[in-house]
Amino acid sequence: MKILAPLVLFTLQGALASPTLQHSKALPSCTIATATTTPNFILREYLLETIAGTNGSGGAQTLRGTLAVENPATGEIYRLYRIPISVGGGVWSVCRPGQDAPLPKELEVCQYLIERRSRRIGFRFKWVCGGDEEILFDATVIGELPEEVCVAKDGAEGGVVQTCTLPASVEGSLLLPVENISWEKVSAAGK
Repeated sequence: MKILAPLVLFTLQGALASPTLQHSKALPSCTIATATTTPNFILREYLLETIAGTNGSGGAQTLRGTLAVENPATGEIYRLYRIPISVGGGVWSVCRPGQDAPLPKELEVCQYLIERRSRRIGFRFKWVCGGDEEILFDATVIGELPEEVCVAKDGAEGGVVQTCTLPASVEGSLLLPVENISWEKVSAAGK
């Protein structure tokens, strides 16, 4: 396996700039042609959980999400399990590992956008495809969410007081059109 120099992308979150992931995995299964002709990624899983505050007087609630997106160019599914979700809305946020699982190691960069009021969801992924020459792909996908189905909970299971999913008619098959995709060959110096 070839080791690539880690990529760092800075995204403003609040007043701080945060670096993204520093993972790398060469994938032999995709080409420039398959990546640049892929019209959509597919949202395979969508679950947002509201967690009750823990200071005894209610406190601030937090939001976590489990999201899975299929990249048809590679056949991989990037599953983001119980990641903290930014409640600001309308801001690209860096994917952060959840308490129970790391982020997908296939990704060099992962960002998400969830605008619940306007019902938009988006992802920005960077991944490396291998073969004779390694290529770094950068894709942004943005789709429209149908109205969420939310259910109140009693908080007994890990403090969860509400769960929101997508309607059964679209669960696992929501198309996220590719807004843009670019690629570059990974230089020998970066290996």
